[in-house]
Formats: sequence, C-alpha cells, structure tokens
Amino acid sequence: MREVPLTLPEIGMINITRFIIGTGAGLLLAGKLDNKARRAVGLTLVTVGSLFSTPVGIAFLGKLRGGQTQPRQLSDTRAA
Repeated sequence: MREVPLTLPEIGMINITRFIIGTGAGLLLAGKLDNKARRAVGLTLVTVGSLFSTPVGIAFLGKLRGGQTQPRQLSDTRAA
C-alpha cells in the first residue's frame, strides 16, 4: 500500500466536502422538511460539495501519482 503525505488542511478539506455531500444526500432522503425546501437545500449541498471535491480530488491524485515535485533547495538553485 502506498502512503500519500497529506497536510492537515488537505485532510480537513476532504472531510468537509464529504460532510457537505453527506448532509445534502441525507436531506434528499429524509422527509423532515417540506418537499420543495428539502429538495432545494439537498441539491444545493450535493452540488456545492461535488464542486469543491473536484479540485481536492485532482490534488490528491496528483500526489498519489507523484506528479508534484518537491521544492528545490536553495543550494541546488545557486549558480556555481
């Protein structure tokens, strides 16, 4: 199994987007609100969560594939 180093803000963004999508899906499935309000809020939360998940997922896949290079050290960039 590969380990992918994630920073605390990246883990937070992943969890927040999952929470937003889950809350929206829960509202769509629940019957506590009237149908019009429940559907509007649920679809909005699922859409917003999905839109925020896209860049987070792309960044995660870039790290998983090793596409992001490490920043170069100052000593590596100096001219001899």
